[in-house]
Amino acid sequence: MEDYEKMLKKVQKDVPDEVSKSTRFKMPKFDSHIQGKKTFIKNFKNVADKLRRDPDHLMKYLAKECGVPAEMKNGRLLLKGKFRQRKLNKELKMYVNEYVLCKECGKPDTKFTTQKGVTYMRCESCGGRSPVKPIK
Repeated sequence: MEDYEKMLKKVQKDVPDEVSKSTRFKMPKFDSHIQGKKTFIKNFKNVADKLRRDPDHLMKYLAKECGVPAEMKNGRLLLKGKFRQRKLNKELKMYVNEYVLCKECGKPDTKFTTQKGVTYMRCESCGGRSPVKPIK
């Protein structure tokens, strides 16, 4: 038993820091600017890709939360209203908490699946499953 304990401690010591850290997920940030009465998010598609979510889903969420029409062109999002970058990133954080991070383990390794007409968020790390609130 003592040999096992020694081997375990040696292996744990050799594990790289980035693997042992529980916070490997780095929250992406929107890069936006206001032009007239419109707000452009330049890196919208890149952020959606990093979150592994359909850009249309993220666009619907932002349009609903900001209460304005939105459209996507060439990987950029146009919101028909003035929104500061801080507000947009706050909304993005709320989206990540609701639609990206696993409700069981908190990891971002989730994907949407549909069964019998109900959409679930399934975690590829822990196997957890939770229903997804539809965006109306």
